[in-house]
Amino acid sequence: FEERWLQRLIMRHPSLLPAAQIEPAFNSLIPICVELPVRSGFVDNLFVTPAGDLALVECKLWRNPEARREVVAQIIDYATEISTWTYETLQDAIRRTKPLDESDDKSTQSLYELVSAHGEIDEVSFHDAVSRNLKRGRFLLLIVGDGIHEGVEDRKSVV
Repeated sequence: FEERWLQRLIMRHPSLLPAAQIEPAFNSLIPICVELPVRSGFVDNLFVTPAGDLALVECKLWRNPEARREVVAQIIDYATEISTWTYETLQDAIRRTKPLDESDDKSTQSLYELVSAHGEIDEVSFHDAVSRNLKRGRFLLLIVGDGIHEGVEDRKSVV
């Protein structure tokens, strides 16, 4: 397996993520992109709810040595950077991502268009909610793996 396989799996089947069990507001995750570029790397997966809530996902395979506490610091670093972004900066980064497959062209679609394709939403309210969540750094951070080392769960091992 490669991490890319895991990224694609959850993009095609976001219901595999237990997001609503963690935070009920995240019961309708809409897949937006893979490999969202940030200064320190790439956020593996980005999901958004119709209410403008953002979920960042970092995928790690069990055999990957970073599947330990480094992955926790990595996703926190990504969230910290994204919390400095505006709606427009996020939109720009999404447009720079690679398509999931050849038929998937997000380069001409806005974030709002990607989300509204899953149901009617108010554009102004959505834009304001995303902007507010970016400014507040309010994200659901998920680490997804084919198996996670016990040390990731141990609060003492998180720096």
